[in-house]
Amino acid sequence: MKPADGRGILMRDCQVGRAGEVPELALDGHGLAQRGSVVDPGTPDFGFAIREKKLVWADNIAELYEQGKAGQWDATTDIPWDELPVLPDDLEQAVCQVMTFLIQNEYLAMYLPAKFMNRIDPQFSEVVLFLATQVMDEARHAEVFTKRALANGGGLQYVSAATEWSLRSLLAQDDYSNGSFLMHVLGEGTFMELLMFLEQVAPDPVTARTFKLARQDEGRHVGYGISHFAYHIEQDPSIKDDLMRAAEERTLFLQQASGSSPFVLKAMMTLAGGGSHPEQLARGRDAVMGLYEEMHHKRVRELVAIGFERQDAERISELHGSGVRNFM
Repeated sequence: MKPADGRGILMRDCQVGRAGEVPELALDGHGLAQRGSVVDPGTPDFGFAIREKKLVWADNIAELYEQGKAGQWDATTDIPWDELPVLPDDLEQAVCQVMTFLIQNEYLAMYLPAKFMNRIDPQFSEVVLFLATQVMDEARHAEVFTKRALANGGGLQYVSAATEWSLRSLLAQDDYSNGSFLMHVLGEGTFMELLMFLEQVAPDPVTARTFKLARQDEGRHVGYGISHFAYHIEQDPSIKDDLMRAAEERTLFLQQASGSSPFVLKAMMTLAGGGSHPEQLARGRDAVMGLYEEMHHKRVRELVAIGFERQDAERISELHGSGVRNFM
């Protein structure tokens, strides 16, 4: 195996010989050895709980890992912090409120894949490596949104119990398929639309850039979710029933545990309307309602694309958007 076209050796290039034979069920007694290794029979059992290929695999996982490396950016130097303008108080407070909310979501999106990484057998090494890039991505997002909240003196704002309950219901997932579906497909897919909206209504180019760079990273995470569940559903269509139940159970929990948060909604309305005067808030509210509608349509399209019937896709999307206005 040699580098091709001066681009170096890619992970896809490593899928040759024994190293390229991805088992449907991880081999016993393989420990932490890289796939394709010759393993001593006395190797201890590490007890990896996730050993089936269909539970984690995506056909483009090697490419997603390469993209994850190439897409890294620096929240210290790749944001032109010295160009951040002074904003009117209402817009600055709205930006900081949104940043406070986004940080909560980024910690969830960092902790959840990290929770599952050491359960995945390293014979599916590309998946483990890709999830490691996601953890780094989300850490960087928490960093950049924290910096933006503090950069102009506005500071971190209010955290609602509703948001915390919503995120806790995700972090509590103990099944990889359910957790990945709720986060990679429903959560981050919706979150991408939110970041695009915030980029469009941001009151200045520096703030907009924080949203843009984070959104580009989220695209890879959603790409994994879509590719993985298209593969999983093709291998085992019955998983769709389990995923539907996971969405139903989470919605029931949220409806019982909490109500909607007014803080983020008002902040989004302020940004979308250009200010906090009543007519601006009314205009902003219309824009936010349009965002919710577009989020629903996108979720339905993605669910249909991975193998759900349209009726079921509509149901799952409505569940995700009901009770608490879920972004993640």
